Amino acid sequence: MHIKYSSKFIAYFKISSVLFLIVSFGSQAAFCSLRDPVSAIQTLYSEDYQFKSVVTDVTEADRAQLKEELPFTIHQSEVSKHTLYVLFTKDELGGFMQARSEWAKWGLVEIAWAINVDRTLKGFYFQRCRSPQCNDVVAENISQVIKGKSFAELKSLLSEDGEQLSELGQNSFSMAPDLALLTLRSALKTLAITDISWEKDIQNLSLH
Repeated sequence: MHIKYSSKFIAYFKISSVLFLIVSFGSQAAFCSLRDPVSAIQTLYSEDYQFKSVVTDVTEADRAQLKEELPFTIHQSEVSKHTLYVLFTKDELGGFMQARSEWAKWGLVEIAWAINVDRTLKGFYFQRCRSPQCNDVVAENISQVIKGKSFAELKSLLSEDGEQLSELGQNSFSMAPDLALLTLRSALKTLAITDISWEKDIQNLSLH
């Protein structure tokens, strides 16, 4: 049986689909925070750090710089207001934490990131991930590849346009390449936005 749809219904469906995508991407910004910073410190760091949060609004100038540094295109709503968690013991800077939300075919993926003082990656864990590939074995495999790497080293694991893994990346991630690609792109966004949006804050912290 062939069903005919009116032009009004088709127009409504198109508008609804667009609104759904806007809401979905827009909701990512709201999830860009650690669910439990104390638990995140215990998971990602061995030291007993204290922390303070620094919130910033990502400016248009920040977004322009991000576009220059990242090999792939990002949606404007992916970078808006973010919180950087600064770890310290007494007067000693210990590192940073940040959370990012990524949209995937299986839903929203929330990743908690730990960053070393020199802005290399310390580690990560999935706060939320509904993919059947999100398990401890896969996470450990990804972690072994990206842990301790700088922005440039992570970027070399992607193709020139950033839409897929490079040959090096394909050889490095032995399992769940789709999840590895998503995690790798999230790592690059995290390091880039930390250096760009919190540059002055980090410099001031390092001076004390």
